[in-house]
Amino acid sequence: MLALVVGATSGIGHGIAVTLASQGHSIILVGRSSEAATRIIEECKSKGEGTFTFMKVDCFSLNSVRTLCSSIPKLDWLIMSQGMATIQGYTETEEGFDQKLSLHVYSRFLFANLLEEKINESEDGRVMSVLSGGVHSSYSGYSNDFELKSKYSVKNAADAAGFYNDCWLDVMSGRNDNIKWGHAAPGFVNTKWGTEMPIVLRMVIRTMQKAFGRDKFKCGEYMCEGLVNMGKGKVDIIDEKGKGGGKVTKIHEQAKEEVFEKLSELMKQWL
Repeated sequence: MLALVVGATSGIGHGIAVTLASQGHSIILVGRSSEAATRIIEECKSKGEGTFTFMKVDCFSLNSVRTLCSSIPKLDWLIMSQGMATIQGYTETEEGFDQKLSLHVYSRFLFANLLEEKINESEDGRVMSVLSGGVHSSYSGYSNDFELKSKYSVKNAADAAGFYNDCWLDVMSGRNDNIKWGHAAPGFVNTKWGTEMPIVLRMVIRTMQKAFGRDKFKCGEYMCEGLVNMGKGKVDIIDEKGKGGGKVTKIHEQAKEEVFEKLSELMKQWL
């Protein structure tokens, strides 16, 4: 299988890439750091006999995401783990969208939609978003403040991102059951997560990660277990141990179509 792993040059994406390599898969690593990618490709080569390549992209830029997707000739699996952790308020990218939502929602939505046709040609197509499946709350402002321009907070941004991922993945699973779709929560992992935080808070987070965080390669194993065990017909909500069958939020059914339509309208320039 050929897997495209977004966010593969650090953290959880790194752990997933190495696990997939050890299982015999070929990988396209996607991220921002060419230097890190070179090291991780060598690591993958030491674990497996697949082919390993790197494509550089900044997922803040939706133009870059579209350009990258147009250059992918074929694909079996898409795994997305790009993200950031800050306590900043609404902060726009050059394209006019909030940075967190661009990484956690918009870029993921685009990757899945732009690559769906190619993944659909696979005998075993799979799409997984690694973010907060089963551990976030709903975001009730999806109808009147979809982009969180008025109701932005760290909690609302986190809940909206997870909630929107549940919704768009579920709608896509309903229209294309040839592909298996999943939303996973990786749990608390010892990575460089939180490097954008203020220094005091960053030091606290790093101490907690070292003391209580799961190894990123163990996390990668769990996420890959969830990936290969995903079911068909609806989005599979996967926990930190790679077990599926988790629950969506209470307002999921009433909101999912509207969320998908709003995302499609917001992203229409790139679709």
